[in-house]
Amino acid sequence: MRHVAYLVCVLLCSGCMLDYNTGIQKLNNNDLAGATENFTMALRNDPRNDQIYFARAMSRGFSEQYTGAINDLTRAIKIQPNHADYYFYRGFFKSKLGNDKGAILDYSKSINIYPYYREAYYNRGIKLLNTGFLSEACQDFQRAIDLGDTLSLRYKNVYCRRELADNAENK
Repeated sequence: MRHVAYLVCVLLCSGCMLDYNTGIQKLNNNDLAGATENFTMALRNDPRNDQIYFARAMSRGFSEQYTGAINDLTRAIKIQPNHADYYFYRGFFKSKLGNDKGAILDYSKSINIYPYYREAYYNRGIKLLNTGFLSEACQDFQRAIDLGDTLSLRYKNVYCRRELADNAENK
């Protein structure tokens, strides 16, 4: 009886991996709808696999199904709460929906998990700038620059010089 149960698990898992791998190929070929379908099939056989939820979130998010992507990333986080990318991309998709505060929280969680995540500092800096937190945004841009990010240089040169001048006038 144990052998039958083992065989069923192997067959289900191999089917799951086939769907997952096919989904990855479709994602790489920009067949986002096909990838989403394959990841959904893979999740039917392995509903506790955070990587499949992440992959489906990417296919959904890149096809502008942001709410579905956020839901998938939330599920992935429940399964694996210490994965910086899951928070980063959930923040990214939240920002696409205009939820800057939610994005800032997720970027912050991502940075707490992996403090060298330069893209998270850059993106959080943009959202902080958009919500009026110039000083904090400038700190994030500087940290991203320190970690090798070149996109932050433009923002720092435009916005943070103004902040330094404003601070000097107030003294």
